[in-house]
Amino acid sequence: MSQQDVAEVLAFSERLLMASHKGQAECVVQLINKGAKVAVTKYGRSPLHLAAYKGHIEVVRILLKAGCNLDIQDDGEQTALHRAAVVGHSKIISALIQDGCALDRQDKDGNTALHEVSWHGYSQCVQLLVKARANIHAKNKAGNTALHLACQNGHTQSVKVLLLGGSRPDSKNHVGDTCLHVAARYNHVAVVQVLLRTFCSVSEKNMVGDTPLHVAAALNHKKTVRLLLEAGSATLISNNAGQTALDQARDHNNPEVSLLLTKTLQVQTVMDIIFMFTEKLFLPLKQKEITSILTHNLFWSIPSVLVYRAVYG
Repeated sequence: MSQQDVAEVLAFSERLLMASHKGQAECVVQLINKGAKVAVTKYGRSPLHLAAYKGHIEVVRILLKAGCNLDIQDDGEQTALHRAAVVGHSKIISALIQDGCALDRQDKDGNTALHEVSWHGYSQCVQLLVKARANIHAKNKAGNTALHLACQNGHTQSVKVLLLGGSRPDSKNHVGDTCLHVAARYNHVAVVQVLLRTFCSVSEKNMVGDTPLHVAAALNHKKTVRLLLEAGSATLISNNAGQTALDQARDHNNPEVSLLLTKTLQVQTVMDIIFMFTEKLFLPLKQKEITSILTHNLFWSIPSVLVYRAVYG
């Protein structure tokens, strides 16, 4: 090949980048037929990267048919699948999946395409990748799964799709946070409710010993605190600094949360007393006698009065 021919191919290749970026399908076909090779931009992006990001489905199909490398990575180590995922182009993602692209390539931050669509809340794209069996347990360099990222940004529908796909809500990132820690920190009440319905652990500690209740109490997230308490989160657990959630609420001057935690603690104390009382009461009795006591209205009025007094004074 002469020097002039080489220069011509290089020119065609540069034009192929531009045509792919602009979505000029006919021009892309002509340039490929003229012998254009796959060039890359200064960021290492191929024509497929550019077309995938811009959502030019026809151009993507032409490039795939021409045998364009599906999994070439740019300078940020992102593939065309990553680029489509960043902007939520479901048709592009579907086409790349059908052509057999690698689903779990990680970029320089350790994020897969599933991390990207989960972070942005593109639930339809999340569903496509989960259905294609992308690795839902993959962690990025911060130790976050796709579910962590969906929880952080409050994308409830994406959270549901990931959970149905088998994501583990109790998985921890590099600071020890579960998905419930993350949702509690950012006060995404709807996400907290979804996670609690999966019976995830409410008392897991992170690296500093905080439970989700500690986190929510410190940040004055009253609704989240209430949900965690209703789910059975323990109020007496201490973190690495020896502080309970109540201590955290008081230190951060959150009076309403402090009051809520105090009342809950009082109720728990009363219920412990009731349990001890009933245990001693029932121990020497026969089954018929126990049944007789349990069906008597007076028996149930005693704990009700005690709980009422604990809460309302």
